[in-house]
Amino acid sequence: MSKFTGWTKLVLIAFVAIAGATGLSAQTADQAPAEEIKQLEAKAESYLEELGKWDRAASLFRRAAQLRSPADPAAVEDLLRAARLSFYEGRTLQSVRDFENAGQRALNLGDVLVAANAFADAAWVADNRGRGEQAHGLLSRAQLLSNSPLIRESDRSQLRTRWGVAGIQP
Repeated sequence: MSKFTGWTKLVLIAFVAIAGATGLSAQTADQAPAEEIKQLEAKAESYLEELGKWDRAASLFRRAAQLRSPADPAAVEDLLRAARLSFYEGRTLQSVRDFENAGQRALNLGDVLVAANAFADAAWVADNRGRGEQAHGLLSRAQLLSNSPLIRESDRSQLRTRWGVAGIQP
């Protein structure tokens, strides 16, 4: 059995105390964003009941998405909701940004179909806003993704039909 000197004991005690405090602060840091995200989404949901507050709801969904981990697919849904609400509120440029961000986050997660649909939605909004060049770039991204072997043929067909129906030319 080894003996610890007074100095060694002091270092060991300090190390244990620091490790415990670090673990506690990491746990608290993880819980704080999760609780804040829940509160933001709940407040956003309450704003959905009033038409004049949809822009505020979109902001809250956008903020919730920012607080989520890059690996959290719920962030994509938050951004899609923000994009739709921004569009309904007439904030089309913000809507395009939100759809594009949702598409990129979905793509980062490997959800090619959701990403392609988000880019197609962004292209449609941009096209309706008269931003043809931006719409074309976004549609090109959706088209590229539609060729992925990760997308079932039925989904691929439906996706390709979407931009034809929307009047966006490939």
